[in-house]
Amino acid sequence: MSGNRITYSSISERTGISVATISRVVNRSPLVRKETREKVLSTMRDCGLDTSAFEIGKRPLIVFNVPTLKNIFYSPVISVSRSAAERLGYDFLVSENTLDGENLEIFREHMKELGARGLILANPLKESELAILSSDFHTVTCCESAPSDAFAYVNIDDRNAAYVAVRHLITIGRKRIALLNGPRVFKYSSEREIGYRKALEEAHLSFDPSLVSYLGEDMDFDEGRKEALRLLNLENPPDAFFAISDILAVAAEKAAISKGLSVPRDVAIIGFDDTVVSYVATPPVTTIRQPKREIGEESAKLLISLIEGREGTNRSVLLETELVIRESTMI
Repeated sequence: MSGNRITYSSISERTGISVATISRVVNRSPLVRKETREKVLSTMRDCGLDTSAFEIGKRPLIVFNVPTLKNIFYSPVISVSRSAAERLGYDFLVSENTLDGENLEIFREHMKELGARGLILANPLKESELAILSSDFHTVTCCESAPSDAFAYVNIDDRNAAYVAVRHLITIGRKRIALLNGPRVFKYSSEREIGYRKALEEAHLSFDPSLVSYLGEDMDFDEGRKEALRLLNLENPPDAFFAISDILAVAAEKAAISKGLSVPRDVAIIGFDDTVVSYVATPPVTTIRQPKREIGEESAKLLISLIEGREGTNRSVLLETELVIRESTMI
């Protein structure tokens, strides 16, 4: 923004509001209070600037809330959801923050100030917390459905997808299968662990808790590599990894190769999501393909149908996954 030589800094000097906050206003961030937003926009207009592109509320607004944007899985989901919402006449904002404790109430108040009509939520929330938000806004949970059919959701069968992945490792002869999991608070983590354990049980393989690791929600590569190295250095190391994201799967692959092990001869590896890192890795990683575009599309369409009160709206959407076999498990 530099028209008529007006800059963020000059607006900051006139208003006493930080450059960072002015940037959030220009980018229509939901994390700016209504009074602050209007002060910035009013000052811009006084300077002769057209602020129409920076204003919120001309069309009904929906907000997509995620716990972190560092997890690359969310990017295509959000992108397609945004396109679907805008195509259907809605403004769309992304909120990146956890919704626990005091944050939940702060988020709720921000959404009220923005006049949000609906929320797509990818955070793990208790039924009681969802009830609080849904009392003020139409809500759809995306990837993290509540343990109740009382709330609309778009999801996959995480338990069965994990079962299919681990069963594949077992069919190629693997018996010491490590699980690189996410935080236990997430539904996908608990459900995928159940599927993992079910596959082991059916094959009469003992569940070994020392082979299960819980990592952060960001799916950090370095964290995953260090944890995979720790597991590979056990006295009785794993001969396979089931990772609940492709990033963690590639991290395990790099850890194994750094120890002079062959993938898949010595260590077989399966990831989850079918993101770009799975097929550009060397060797390419077998993975569970999530329908990321469909998740984004259906989440926006379901939420908007609820906002508009369409009768007969299906409040639950469960999408299919697919095992994509690549070289990391080809013996």
